[in-house]
Parts: sequence; structure tokens; C-alpha cells
Amino acid sequence: MSSEAASNFLAYWGAGLSTLLAAVKLFEAWKNRFRIDVSYNFAGDMNVGNKIYIRNLSSHPIIIEYWEILYCSGRWPRRKFDAIAYPDHDINDQRIEAHSTCTLHFSEENYFPWGHKALQGRRIFIRLHIAGKKSLLKKVYP
Repeated sequence: MSSEAASNFLAYWGAGLSTLLAAVKLFEAWKNRFRIDVSYNFAGDMNVGNKIYIRNLSSHPIIIEYWEILYCSGRWPRRKFDAIAYPDHDINDQRIEAHSTCTLHFSEENYFPWGHKALQGRRIFIRLHIAGKKSLLKKVYP
């Protein structure tokens, strides 16, 4: 093998290896990105109550500083939000570990209606204020 062919082989091998390592690094960054999922379990009974589940799908714990449950009417850019529920102002931060769930329970005096008559064409959203991030608005229902 001539020195020019060996030089070309090493150059291609180095370029291929560095491309492969960059692809692995991008895959790791994509896998570890910040992800949150919100779901619900609504009941028609005030005593049973409504539950909203906040799931941390990322590989790092998150801290929720504050949250709000909102009715949303209209479409962007003319959306209007009305607060349904929010925590007391003196509560501590809620830490959600990696790949785990936090449940918000709304019963009796904290219960909010969610049926067709109560919604009147509106949707239910949750606004999460997460430490180190901008506030996050996620659709809960429907």
C-alpha cells in the first residue's frame, strides 16, 4: 500500500469515526432532553375528586416552583385564561424525581367541574413554573 493510499485510508477512517462519535453524542442529548407529560383522571363526584398527573420523563429531577390550573377559551393569539385552581402561596417547591410522577388531587372545596356544561367550549390547561426553565403551558383536557 502506498503512502498516499494509507494517508487517504486514515483520513477516511478518522472522519468516519468522528462522525459516528458525534451521532452517539447527539443521540444521548436527544434521549436526555427535558420532557414532561400531563394526564388526568377526572371524576364526577366531589368526594372522589379530580387528579392531574405530572410525569417527569427526563433523566434529571425537576423542581416545580408553582402551578396553576386554567380554563382556556379562544385560539391563539386571542386566548383568554381563567384560573381554576392554584396552590397556597406558602407551599414549598415540589421535586419530581427522574422518571416519576407527581399527583395533584382536587376534591371537596378544591374540586372543579369539567363536564360539557362547565367547560362551555373551553379547554383545561396547566401552567408549570419549573426552576431554571421558562413557564410551561400544557393542555390537560380535552
